[in-house]
Amino acid sequence: MKTILPLLTLLATGLSAAAQTPITLTQSNFPALPTTVELYNSASITGVTPPMTGANQTWNYTGLTATGQTSDTYNAPAATPAFAGTTRTYNYTLSLGAYPVRGTSSQALTPTGLNYLGYSIPLQRFGLSAVTGSPTDSLVVPAQSVPVGVTIMKFPTTVGTVNKYFYRTGTSGLLTVGLVALNKTPLRLVQRIANTDSVAGYGTLRVPTAGGPAANSVLLVRTRTIEVDSFYLAGQPAPAILLGALGVQQGAVTTSYYDSFYRAGSSQPEAGFTYTSASYQTLQSAFYSRETTLLATRPSLAAAIGGLTAYPNPLAQGPLMLLAGNGSRAAVALTVRDVLGRQLLTGSGTLGQPTALLAGLPQGNYLLEISTADGLRAVQRITVQ
Repeated sequence: MKTILPLLTLLATGLSAAAQTPITLTQSNFPALPTTVELYNSASITGVTPPMTGANQTWNYTGLTATGQTSDTYNAPAATPAFAGTTRTYNYTLSLGAYPVRGTSSQALTPTGLNYLGYSIPLQRFGLSAVTGSPTDSLVVPAQSVPVGVTIMKFPTTVGTVNKYFYRTGTSGLLTVGLVALNKTPLRLVQRIANTDSVAGYGTLRVPTAGGPAANSVLLVRTRTIEVDSFYLAGQPAPAILLGALGVQQGAVTTSYYDSFYRAGSSQPEAGFTYTSASYQTLQSAFYSRETTLLATRPSLAAAIGGLTAYPNPLAQGPLMLLAGNGSRAAVALTVRDVLGRQLLTGSGTLGQPTALLAGLPQGNYLLEISTADGLRAVQRITVQ
């Protein structure tokens, strides 16, 4: 009997070591707020392996090499926004061949998701003399607001979540080309976008950070977007010769495939990849967050529960207890690492309850990561005697 009990304990430890607790994204931990600047490093894809999908993954991308820097800026809405309920806006560019039409997109953060409300375009005029040779020829884009109304990140998002949406937009212009007797003739770009987001896996992610490559609990969201562009002149399909002169093509199809890693406490991906095809095997590009507060902005588990104590420590034998200062009995995911940060074991437990996850480890010092489903995290240094 004395022999069987330790074996059962080790067996239970081994079974729980495979389990991590997936996070759930909600309005409260997905702060898509105004006056936010998201900072990223673009990265080399040389030698980089696409992420495995599925449960309990450990994605280590600390070897990513930065090749440049990018950023996305979100602004507060105007006093009288183009779309009611706008939480934040960002600048975007709609390309009409060689002619960049600049506008502002609007988003709304709601209890059911982050919604793309639509975009607004101020009056813009483009001379066409370089194409037609006439200084009086032009493309005028009048001021307009184009509603969309789709949910681009629905809440809650967790394991098994699939978000599909489709929308159609129309951007209007006035085309003047004297040679073909066009005088402020309506030109319309119709875009049809079909998007599918699905949670393809969950686990922990490491990327290069200023504070050291700590593991964050993340969801891997896999995306496929198909866009079809169509042009109409005076209500009829625009002639190919005209579109060719503008540098665009009728019925052009653009398909995008990408992965994004999301963590609780931030609305920007911690890292992401784009791919050349639907196989999601051949990388096209890579990026990762360069937030200086990537780790610091994550809530402290110890602070949230009034302090965290591992007892006994040093650990000579028997189970370990993780005691919350406020008596919390929250479920937690546990990861044991050596002092170099290499993962040794994973499991699950409950604050205030014993865990045998460290049973059988050789004498030495270990790092025990404790995290909750909503992204709170703490690390305890444990000495096994």
